[in-house]
Amino acid sequence: MTTIVAYQPGVTGLEALRLGAFFARSTNSRLLVTMVMEAPSAPSVARVDFQYTSLLRQQLVAELDEAKRDAPTDVEVDFRIHDARSVPGGLVELAEHESADVIVVGNASRGVLGRVSLGGVTNHLVHSSPVPIALAPRGFRTQQQDRVTRVSAAYGGVAGKSGLVLAAAGLCTEMSAELRLTSFSLQPRSLTTDLIAQDELRARVTADVRDSAVEALGEVRALPNAPKIGETVVGFGEDWADAIEHVGWDDGDVLVVGSSDMGAGRRVFLGSTGMRIVHESPVPVVVVPGGAVQTLVDRAEEQRAGAGR
Repeated sequence: MTTIVAYQPGVTGLEALRLGAFFARSTNSRLLVTMVMEAPSAPSVARVDFQYTSLLRQQLVAELDEAKRDAPTDVEVDFRIHDARSVPGGLVELAEHESADVIVVGNASRGVLGRVSLGGVTNHLVHSSPVPIALAPRGFRTQQQDRVTRVSAAYGGVAGKSGLVLAAAGLCTEMSAELRLTSFSLQPRSLTTDLIAQDELRARVTADVRDSAVEALGEVRALPNAPKIGETVVGFGEDWADAIEHVGWDDGDVLVVGSSDMGAGRRVFLGSTGMRIVHESPVPVVVVPGGAVQTLVDRAEEQRAGAGR
């Protein structure tokens, strides 16, 4: 198993490195820290082109040396410069070549502290990657030996059909983590000012979500190596930030968001709702493309088979 970290110098790269170590430690996987060296976009005089690429490679080597100083010591770590026509394309190429489990990226440099903010490369990846993308909130920190303890699947009622719940369960199996289903309901203040009526409405919504999740959770329990299943919770709020915060989050939490049904084939495509959830998440987010669902479930079954030998 391989976790790829898309490294860049500075705080953003350090946050991605921390998240990569967090996942690698949780899954007992190898950590591959990489920087992509882009090919020149236009032809140039051979000598000038050679000098430019030579200087650029030296710079990337120096920046990877910086990453080595911050690398975790309790997981296997490799470092690599990968040549490609573009950074997003190079990361996808490398992930496919290495059969990577996830590509970990950092935040936009001007993102909101404690929230996920997508830069240009990350935005491209979450709409094109065939493998899961893990996103670190700005300011993300972990302690040595920290691991994922709970995986929350962003459940919208159809997530069982799309396979998101099973994908999240597969991640739980790999990380020995608990599965929680989380749903979010926006309730503008103008909807009702009666606290009793509001409580009744929330109770009905919560009951409906839990009823709709029975089938999906039944499929999880049928897995050969089913994870521990926690409570199905609904977050309420006037906006996405309030609703997401309402469900409560702990250290060791990860939120899993699925691709939109508009996604093409195996690749990620985040719809507007998924993007809002990603932006407001206070914990690391894993965006799972449709094609990765069965892979995660298959690995969960393989782990049980291996454990029985």
